[in-house]
Amino acid sequence: MENLKLENFSSGYKNNFVVSNINLSVNSGEWLGVIGPNGSGKSTLIKGILRIIRSFEGNIYLKNKDIKFFSNKKISQTISFLPQQLNSNLMLTVRQLVALGRSPYKEFWEFDLNKNDHEKINHSLNLVDMYDFKDKLINQISGGQLQRAYLALALAQEPEILILDEPTNALDLKYQIKLLEIIKALKLKSNISVITILHDLNLAARYSEKILALKSGKSIGYGSCDEIINEKFIKEIFDINVLVSETPYGKQIYPIN
Repeated sequence: MENLKLENFSSGYKNNFVVSNINLSVNSGEWLGVIGPNGSGKSTLIKGILRIIRSFEGNIYLKNKDIKFFSNKKISQTISFLPQQLNSNLMLTVRQLVALGRSPYKEFWEFDLNKNDHEKINHSLNLVDMYDFKDKLINQISGGQLQRAYLALALAQEPEILILDEPTNALDLKYQIKLLEIIKALKLKSNISVITILHDLNLAARYSEKILALKSGKSIGYGSCDEIINEKFIKEIFDINVLVSETPYGKQIYPIN
C-alpha cells in the first residue's frame, strides 16, 4: 500500500518554490533515501511534506487520502519526524522526552498518561535500547544516546511514516551504523515507511530501496538504488567522478580523479 504519494509537488517560501514538480511514492515497509548537494532542496521538501512550510502546490496523499483532509493531530499520528538539530537543553528525563510522543493521542486538556501510553513509551525505549537510561536528564547523555532518545519519541507516536533529516550527522561511524540498523529492524518488524536525508552516499546505498536525487530543487533521478547509485548519475548530481562497486554489504562508492 502507498503510505505517501506526491504529485507535481512544489514547496518553498512566499511563492518562491525551492523544490518543484516532485513526483514520488513510498510504500509500506519501503525505505526512500533523498540525496543531493547542499542547497538542492532536500530539507525544504521534507518541511513541505510535513506542512512546516505552508506554501506549496500539487498534491500530498497519505494512504491514498489528500492531506488537506487530515487534521494536524492526525498527521502527527501518521508521520513522525526526527530533525537534524536536536534540543539537548530541555530539563527533561529521557522518559519525559519520549512521553511527548503520546501528545497526538491526547486532548489539549489531558496531562495524565494512561496504561496504554506507558506501554508504548516503554516499548519505544526498549526498541532503541534506552530503557536503562530513562531516568537520566537528556543533557547528561551522549550524542548517540540523545539521537536514540529522540528516535524513541518519534516511535512513541506509532507512525506509519518515519522521516529523518541527516540522522547520522553528529555521530561517529559506530553509532551511525547502530542507529540505521535500529531503523532497519523497525522497518522490517513494523512495516513502516522510512524516508531519510543522507549526505553519505554509501549509507544511502546500503539502506535505501528507492532513491530520490535532487539538484537545484529539481528531481533529476528517482528509482531503485541500482538505477540511481551509479557512476553516470553521481557525476550528474554531484559533478564528481566515482567508481561504484558491489560488495557483500551493498554498493560502495569511491571518488576518483
